[in-house]
Amino acid sequence: MKYGRLGLGLSLCFVLSFLHFSESFLIDPYSDNVLTGEWREVYSGSGYYYFLTQKKTFQQARDECKSYGGDLAVRVRDFALRSTLQQTFTFDHAWVGLSKEDNSWVWVDKTSSTSGNTHWIQNPQQPSNTGGNENCGEIIDSYSLRTNDVECSSPKYGLCEHNRQGYDAGNGCRYMLTSKGTWDNTRTECVNVGGDLAAVGMKDFSLRAPIQQALGFDEAWIGLVDLIGGCQDWVWADSTVTSSTRENTDWIENPRQPSNSGGNEKCGEILFQYELRTNDRVCSAETNGLCEIPIITRYS
Repeated sequence: MKYGRLGLGLSLCFVLSFLHFSESFLIDPYSDNVLTGEWREVYSGSGYYYFLTQKKTFQQARDECKSYGGDLAVRVRDFALRSTLQQTFTFDHAWVGLSKEDNSWVWVDKTSSTSGNTHWIQNPQQPSNTGGNENCGEIIDSYSLRTNDVECSSPKYGLCEHNRQGYDAGNGCRYMLTSKGTWDNTRTECVNVGGDLAAVGMKDFSLRAPIQQALGFDEAWIGLVDLIGGCQDWVWADSTVTSSTRENTDWIENPRQPSNSGGNEKCGEILFQYELRTNDRVCSAETNGLCEIPIITRYS
């Protein structure tokens, strides 16, 4: 049964469920943009930063940054930003988004490392690759915030970076990732930054790949939910509460979805390993949410 084609089969379950959910679906997405959590804009246009207060390996730090919708910092290529970050968060050593790939140093946004954008420590000259296993980058306050190569397994604090502007898909919307959470929690985070979980753009399958390439996620909640539960009525959580069809949802075909495994898979996600097709999942599971934020001219 599809929303909008109720006919004589309209059930009391549908009516009561719609009345319960419709108010939450029609949240005004144009609220003031407010970043949730502890991300800080250290100065205008610098991006947003989160300081990991527990020491972790490079990969652990990067995974935590990504779980918050960001990554290890790369804008520290702007050397002046380092001092501002250090004054804001106060650290001596901190991981940044720099590591060695195939014997070449690269930033996690795939920008090649150069002496001009990496600012290696000069005395003693770095990178030194002491012991032959120093493959990750940190900045050190006691060396004037210059960059040092160090073993990736060393425990360090980390600087996470989040570009609030996200990815402009050219369809009138920009896209960004939330921190990890349930479907409801990530949707709230999207609403708080002026949008909603992605729905409009997800119906255009050709947009999924460029959005994923820009934001780099393996899985993400989208604005798709089984409104009725056992009545199996999937809808898109956009301003029109559009019906889901196989054509506009692009469900995974092998294994065929939605499967409703366990009888409780009521929320939609897209999976990189399944060519960015759609899967149904338990709404209480935690992953990043894909926000879709209209690029609009605000009016007073």
